[in-house]
Amino acid sequence: MANKVGSGRAGGPDAVRASTEATRAALEALNGAVPAFGFVFASPALSLSGCLRAASEVARGAKLAGCTTAGEFTERGLIHGGVAVLLVSTDSPLLGRVARDVAAAPQDAARALCEGFHRAAGSGRQKGFVCSTTIALVDGLSGAGERFVESIVESTQALHQVVGGAAGDEGKFQATHVGEPERAGSDMAAAIHLFSRSPWGVGIGHGLEATTAKMRVTRAKGNVVQEIDGRPAFAVYQEHASKRGVQLSAATAGEYLIANELGIIVAGKVTRARAPLSVGKDGSLNCAAEVPQGAHVAILDGKPDTMVAAAKQAAEEALQNLQGQSPAGVLLFDCVCRGLILKDGFQREIDAVRGVMGEVPVAGFLTYGEIASYSGRIESWHNTTAVVLAIPK
Repeated sequence: MANKVGSGRAGGPDAVRASTEATRAALEALNGAVPAFGFVFASPALSLSGCLRAASEVARGAKLAGCTTAGEFTERGLIHGGVAVLLVSTDSPLLGRVARDVAAAPQDAARALCEGFHRAAGSGRQKGFVCSTTIALVDGLSGAGERFVESIVESTQALHQVVGGAAGDEGKFQATHVGEPERAGSDMAAAIHLFSRSPWGVGIGHGLEATTAKMRVTRAKGNVVQEIDGRPAFAVYQEHASKRGVQLSAATAGEYLIANELGIIVAGKVTRARAPLSVGKDGSLNCAAEVPQGAHVAILDGKPDTMVAAAKQAAEEALQNLQGQSPAGVLLFDCVCRGLILKDGFQREIDAVRGVMGEVPVAGFLTYGEIASYSGRIESWHNTTAVVLAIPK
């Protein structure tokens, strides 16, 4: 049985109406095929629970997971205040899970998401479903980051790939929600594990560059950066902003921080980026994932053209990782900072992905962090990145 993919989007402000309309559009795009699973990406202005329940009623029993966003999109474009839905019809076995308490116990939450994985994987292998992929959504303010993703990797199997994104709340940085139709809320994570005959293709790209000299993290613990070059971390950002004519205060710095993320430099290259999500009373920065004490860092920025080129690069890598299969559709997890940089030109990024993949359905959201663990890569949690997941036909 071939995989089929459909996408749909609709504007608010009524959660049930918007989700119903978006899901119906995605269902119609399947041309009569029955959806097995799907994703609901909803504005934080709408009730995620309401959106998921409404989508479930339309989607004929498909396994659904969803989250709030910093912007939601399909191939038709980026919107704010609405719902984007992707539905997939497939005969691949799958397993869906949700977990709570991500912030306090990310490893335990990850293990809860993987309960039953090995049993399902073994059953799938006997039927020829030898490849596996996890699509994970997680609270974007939990700070769980790499510990969460690494625990999923440890709880699954060799050559397993994990992709996904961290939920958003349109730059308010107050609360993000994740869940399934039966339960959704803050401090949660959701995952759908897929077992397939051929691999799903993953690709990433960021396209950002350092805008400062190399600096050293002189004090940090976990995901909290207290000092950079012996100064409060936020003071470094205030100086950076002041040179650009922007006066930053802790209460209003969110958008600037997310648009100018902290890059970790190894051997002269930006290897990872970390999104500062909030400012502590001591001038520290609470980041989306861990930043090691002693690491060399720089503040990053990007130009629209390099953002689009990076998305194209990610799509090309994902297509190559389909190993000869044609794409049926695409899930795209895209850092909120990329939306802030591209602004009204975000459609260029979607078009760049479809320029590689063909005229296929696309759905995704602007995230507070991107997940991509595949092909033996060391890094699993990303910021500033476009993560492309190509679904084979």
